[in-house]
Amino acid sequence: MRRALLAAALVAAALATTPAGASGGATVLVTDNAFLRGVQRPQVRIDRGATVTWAWRSRQSHGVSASSGPERFNSRIRNAGVFRHRFARAGTYRIVCPLHAPGMKMTVVVRRAPAHRRRG
Repeated sequence: MRRALLAAALVAAALATTPAGASGGATVLVTDNAFLRGVQRPQVRIDRGATVTWAWRSRQSHGVSASSGPERFNSRIRNAGVFRHRFARAGTYRIVCPLHAPGMKMTVVVRRAPAHRRRG
């Protein structure tokens, strides 16, 4: 129960500091067998050039791996710390934990330009 309350507080703090769709990026928690950003298996929307930070809050080891998308990247396997990736190319990225796929997954959608700068 105490661990669940702590996880909920951490999610709330991460969401308060990095709103979805902000060109500055987003923070996703890596918990035991889940990526969390308000919900399990989140879809994060960011602008091209923004950074996503994955912050470990788990007892088990996990990794972050782009299984599909315009760019491929991988974090090292760990159970603490953070991993950051700056998304230079627009598109849809499928992110998994290489140790717990296919269940531990999420999506990052990278837009070409911020909505206020788009033409058309």
